[in-house]
Amino acid sequence: MPDAEGYIVRPGPGRRIGFFLLLMGVLGAGYLYLNPGNKPQAIPEWKPGPYDPPVQYAFIPDDSDCPGPLTAEEEDAPPKVVRCSEWRLRVHYKTGEGKQEIGITYGAGCGGYGADFSEDDCTSDIPLFDAASQAQVEESFSRGVPLRVSPDGHHIAYFSKTRMQFVGWDLPAAQLKPISPRLDGKALDRVRSLEISPDGRFFAVAFSGTQPQVLLTELATGQTSTFPGFCRVLGISESATAIAVKRTCPELEEDNSASNTVTMLNRQGIVTSEWVGGYFSGVLSPDGRLLVEALPDINEDNKDYLVTYDTKTGKTSKKLELRLLSEPSYASGYDWINAQEYIVQANAPEGGGSFGYYAVNVQTGKSQRIRDLGLDPGNIISLGKVRIKN
Repeated sequence: MPDAEGYIVRPGPGRRIGFFLLLMGVLGAGYLYLNPGNKPQAIPEWKPGPYDPPVQYAFIPDDSDCPGPLTAEEEDAPPKVVRCSEWRLRVHYKTGEGKQEIGITYGAGCGGYGADFSEDDCTSDIPLFDAASQAQVEESFSRGVPLRVSPDGHHIAYFSKTRMQFVGWDLPAAQLKPISPRLDGKALDRVRSLEISPDGRFFAVAFSGTQPQVLLTELATGQTSTFPGFCRVLGISESATAIAVKRTCPELEEDNSASNTVTMLNRQGIVTSEWVGGYFSGVLSPDGRLLVEALPDINEDNKDYLVTYDTKTGKTSKKLELRLLSEPSYASGYDWINAQEYIVQANAPEGGGSFGYYAVNVQTGKSQRIRDLGLDPGNIISLGKVRIKN
């Protein structure tokens, strides 16, 4: 499961985005020319319109322009908090179908997407300039900022650089609501999880530190519940009837000494079960009955397995050998497609690249390549509605 600092990867969208950025630069220069001597004005808050096409995935391009370590000048200057906003949304849609009033100018390429697509099929990479991709959390340290897409592709959670808080976005309803208080760099560095329920109704933000807590927001009402004592969310079921969390989170991601205890909550934050698992974090199924993880069995045969755990007892439900390819590969799990299928990426051994993404049936172990995704969709990605056509 992707953590709050990294997700999953694709080449940049090319000339269309470059032209758009050039156009934005020209418009910006024109603004300065027409407003000589005026102080820079705050960026107006973006208010989206209704947008029906589901997001297949969000990504940060391979040719990211976000700077690396802070320069000496940046270290001496007041912290900016948000350093980069590079998230883009990959969408596919039919020309003229549904509402497409997202309110963002973006490049679009029509004319088909593969042999089974007509000239009315379009592909767009939408630059979401309001979504932070990197933040300065200390004087000389920066980190990636998460963005999440729901499995239906119609709901997104991200850190807004205009609002300086995490927001939940219902695309078809054109609703954008806060799901966290305003955060400075120090508070943003404490974020350990950002999650959306499969039906897009509930959003969660988890914080570590001396006062760990999980904030659960119902998007329709905007009402937020606070669950103190928990610092990571492993997933939210539909309607948030089940929430998998952890009480202990290491401040350093590479520190593996933290407790493996998993706690199950209901929507009111009441503990329904708690148990100690193995060396895994797991991802909660849409129905809240299982936690699943793709794991190597190092002590036995060096093969990869898909392991599911019963959320009431913590006992292993199934251990299925992953046979994604005929050649050796290293499997890494990401998220659920539905209550039966889980997304696994096949990686080449020793950092040799990706062999693509697979939908694995958690009951039978049968796998099928998700050809709509390609091998490497981006530098960092968050998956949404991964299948374009069945």
